[in-house]
Amino acid sequence: MNKQNNTVFNFLKKQIIKALKTTIKIDEFSNVDISTSKIEVDRIKNIKFGDYCTTIALMTNIKKDRVMSFAQAIAAQINKKYFQRISVVQPGFINFTISNQIFHNILFEIIDKNINFGISKKNKIKYNIEFISANPTGLLHIGHARNAVIGDVLARIWEANGIDVTREYYINDAGNQIEKLGMSLLIRYKQLFGYNDQLPEDSYHGNEIIEAAHELKNQYDNKFLDTYYDQTGILDKQVGKIIKNFAKNYMLNIIKNTLLDFGVKMHIWFSESTLYENNLINTTLDSLKQYTYKKDGALWLATTKYGDDKDRVLIKSDGNMTYFTPDIAYHNIKMSRGYDKCFDIWGADHTSYADRIKIAMRIFGYKDDMLNILIIQMVKLIKDGAEFKMSKRSGKSLTLMNLVKTIGKDAARWYLVSRPMISHLEIDIDKATKQSNDNPFYYVQYAHARINQILQKKQFDLPKSFDLLTLPSEREIIVHLSMYVETLKKIGDTYEVNILSIYLYNLAKLFHSYYSQNIIIDEKNEQLSKQRYWLVFCIKQIIANGLKLLGIEPLNKM
Repeated sequence: MNKQNNTVFNFLKKQIIKALKTTIKIDEFSNVDISTSKIEVDRIKNIKFGDYCTTIALMTNIKKDRVMSFAQAIAAQINKKYFQRISVVQPGFINFTISNQIFHNILFEIIDKNINFGISKKNKIKYNIEFISANPTGLLHIGHARNAVIGDVLARIWEANGIDVTREYYINDAGNQIEKLGMSLLIRYKQLFGYNDQLPEDSYHGNEIIEAAHELKNQYDNKFLDTYYDQTGILDKQVGKIIKNFAKNYMLNIIKNTLLDFGVKMHIWFSESTLYENNLINTTLDSLKQYTYKKDGALWLATTKYGDDKDRVLIKSDGNMTYFTPDIAYHNIKMSRGYDKCFDIWGADHTSYADRIKIAMRIFGYKDDMLNILIIQMVKLIKDGAEFKMSKRSGKSLTLMNLVKTIGKDAARWYLVSRPMISHLEIDIDKATKQSNDNPFYYVQYAHARINQILQKKQFDLPKSFDLLTLPSEREIIVHLSMYVETLKKIGDTYEVNILSIYLYNLAKLFHSYYSQNIIIDEKNEQLSKQRYWLVFCIKQIIANGLKLLGIEPLNKM
């Protein structure tokens, strides 16, 4: 197997495709349609049955009573020199036991590429991923934290797969929430001068508003003491703009620094207010003119013609825009930049709204698969069996910074991607901070640190072969190592980043078991020690590479 076939999966797929094309030339199978058959290769859990299997014979239009014979015909066409064994089992699986030389090449490749193993060459594909995009009205809470890590890790893995990724944050800095923010800041500012103004219940009550008020006082002294407000916000529009911008920028600066400390970098910070300042809303409405109509004093978008259950209001009868209108304008601008695909990560409360946005983009002529909106479920923090409730305006939210302070940045990132995004997530503080095998994050880090200690004891030159690694456990480890690149590709296609944490945990489990049953460095057997030394080196390298894609620093000692 040459270096261009840098995964066993790609190698196997090419072998299977070649065998398929030959098999359907046989008269008995000439009517089999393989044009839509997807080549799937999976690892076999019990290595006594082989290393990998494919269900390709089951994925075609062939009749059930002929599947086994079709599978056997495919197996007969595959070049046997790369395999120790190829077998066909009911109801039509083709099992492969790979030759030792191919597996040995995997270890040599990991050693050669080192930190770059799993990193694909740059291709011409461009993605945009917009995530977090929390209103700049307070601190990021743990719900935003999950959004942040999933988006960041997805971007890292796409980049590892050779894709050019732009990370984007949409700043919701227009609308009623910014009015409330400015009013909340003004009230806290006046309180610093002894005024008895009280925050309305629906204002923002977090301590960060008080801190912002101190900074406003430091910069402007008593300049705004004669400024008043009512339920609609600050009455003096010019002064109100200054205070709102101050509040927004203060909060946004906290958000940016919080994300940087959490290992999340954005390329674009797109401000909603620029849509209005640059007249982009009206431009969007003009573009949609032939798809809109007026009814009951409101302007409607005819979304039912494109699959919606009802038409949607763009401008209400009172002249105010719905949230839908600027969101359409923003998505159209974003998607017109030339990306191959755009992604949004939203909370579960936006599920139905996601369909609406996709329909709006369909009206603009974008293909359905160009905009992908990923929905994530809520996250809860559990300690002593009780949940910490969140409420942003009350100032009692559990923030991202609270989470990092409690369990650490790396542990937080690990646990926030430990479950599928469609699943609710509970993080048990006691478990997450426990240094035991019950803590999967500790378990993986400990594997890396333990191997590092082994490698420090004595160093060996690279062996010419790995022919002495004949134990079933050693083969199982190599099979798992061979799946790393394919695991990254699978995540890139499915968007489920928890697959990587599962992969790393299983690799750590294989190592710990192997270490407990075998001597790695055996003074009585230099050649075997040399090969096992480099085997565990490869395990350590893949754990390190995987953790770095999760934004986690691998530990060399614990």
